[in-house]
Amino acid sequence: MDYLRDASHEDANPSDSPSAAPRRRTRTRTTTACDACRARRTKCDSQRPHCGYCRIRGLKCHYEQAAPGPASRVEVELASINKRLDYITNVISRGERACLVTNEATADQHEHCSREDYAFTGEEKLPFQLLGTECMMTILGLGPGFATTVAKLERNAPAVGVGTSPRVRFIQQQEALAALAAFSQYVHVWYPILRPGFSERYLTIISGPLTPGAESCLVLLVAAIGTLAQQDVDLGGSCNDGSSELFLEAAMASLPPALTENSIESVQCMVLLSIYHCCLSKPCQAYDYAMVASFKVQNLLKYVDASDGELYEHTKRAYWATLLLESELRVQFDVVASGIWNHDDHVALPNSRRAWQFDLEAGSPQGSITSPASIVSAEATQTDQTQSYFLAEIAMRRMLHRCNTAIRRTSRGGIIYAPKIARELELQLDEWYDYLPETVRFQRLELNDVTPSPDFASVEPLGNFLCVQYYCCKLSIYWPAVYQCMEDGIATAEVVEHCERFFDAYMHLMPSLLICIRHCIVNRWTLYASIFMTSMAVMHASQSEYLRTNCVVDWSRLRACLESTSSVDRRIIDTSPSLSFLGEALFGRVAESWS
Repeated sequence: MDYLRDASHEDANPSDSPSAAPRRRTRTRTTTACDACRARRTKCDSQRPHCGYCRIRGLKCHYEQAAPGPASRVEVELASINKRLDYITNVISRGERACLVTNEATADQHEHCSREDYAFTGEEKLPFQLLGTECMMTILGLGPGFATTVAKLERNAPAVGVGTSPRVRFIQQQEALAALAAFSQYVHVWYPILRPGFSERYLTIISGPLTPGAESCLVLLVAAIGTLAQQDVDLGGSCNDGSSELFLEAAMASLPPALTENSIESVQCMVLLSIYHCCLSKPCQAYDYAMVASFKVQNLLKYVDASDGELYEHTKRAYWATLLLESELRVQFDVVASGIWNHDDHVALPNSRRAWQFDLEAGSPQGSITSPASIVSAEATQTDQTQSYFLAEIAMRRMLHRCNTAIRRTSRGGIIYAPKIARELELQLDEWYDYLPETVRFQRLELNDVTPSPDFASVEPLGNFLCVQYYCCKLSIYWPAVYQCMEDGIATAEVVEHCERFFDAYMHLMPSLLICIRHCIVNRWTLYASIFMTSMAVMHASQSEYLRTNCVVDWSRLRACLESTSSVDRRIIDTSPSLSFLGEALFGRVAESWS
């Protein structure tokens, strides 16, 4: 037990026993814990009229009155010691409080760190970012080995484009242009790293001898990724029929010289190799290439002069694209960081208006039936949209990197939910939304609003992805409140309201997330991991008797959202052994939760 124990818990001296035969003396217990701490089976500091735990949470503190009994000599002596210790503690506390400036920090000096204070220690991340941690797996009842199994499934997955000799094939110009157009429409909008004029350079290189080097590698990777994206659209979610591997094999032949080059093209090759594996739902291999890109671009930034306008601009965009890519991949695995975040305050924001845009007049089928005026208009709209998304995504990642969970650390090292921090984080999130340009602005829903069911074809992918991140961020803000309620079995009205906001955010998130996983090929693995983690957390919370009794939630609507997770195209899930593993676990848990 974790209750504070008084003198009766100490074994008496055997010589004091009236019996000659050795025996264990009967020990009595004096009630020193309040009813709330006793019900939770945790320590209580026994302060009157309110203990530290109840005072911090605004709870009514009540002590059971025990019948007085005769005090033993040992009890009297220890009571005297405890009284002197209380006096010393109060003196120290007064000295420490003189150094504190906030009311919350002052309250920290009085509270006693109980078991739940350490629940988030070392795991202060979003609930959907904890797939690689044993702590979260244990909380959700999946077992500590679950995360290890997922990581092993990914690490043991066979690599692509490695150990094979490139097969020679004749590339039709129309085929090459179709791959380039698909790359521009479905991939480059997420990570706009290529230089203006790339279309012409692409056609020149891919129709030439493909001399080994960074430029040849870059062009072939664009063709490989574009082919994957095109197949994904044509086949409705199953993007790997093997034809893109022909381009990949040729690109890998140019990889050794590309690795040794100290050029922006070399960095771009590593970024595209990472994106290619993202499209195949191979996050571990993708992260390995993102790490190489991160080290190369950090070294490149050391000697690129800002006066060299074009090179510096493309280096900046490569830096930010690599940072976003690494951040997206790293959230679900316990992997080493590259240190790329050490420079985010020193690298200027990118200007994606100076990035490459696909030229419809370069020979694509659309070019022959599109007027010059409409071409300029379409290019301008896409350019503004890409620039707006890229900057908004950078701002979102910066917010998440600095603070993403409404918790605070007590003076004794424990961690508890902090409603004031939650309100501040939500204000920052809403300010981010208010600055979104119209080209990527999504419909923001308030508490208890019913989420519309937009048609797949009418949803703008970039804005929808930002919508997913917006509601995922809301989930992260309120998750500690939910967890604390599940642990305590009691909460203030304010904390209960924050729990309601947690469930509401999930119901707003899931429709957009299900659409996003269909359209965003580059982040598909992490999107399904988010579906898995958020749904598991919500199911775990919905089974709490306290939350179900005290939260005003449309439980039937919540159930419908959980059941909708089974609508993800099975071909998307089957592309990865780890996604299949997650899918089976999710389907089983949803069926059990409502049976």
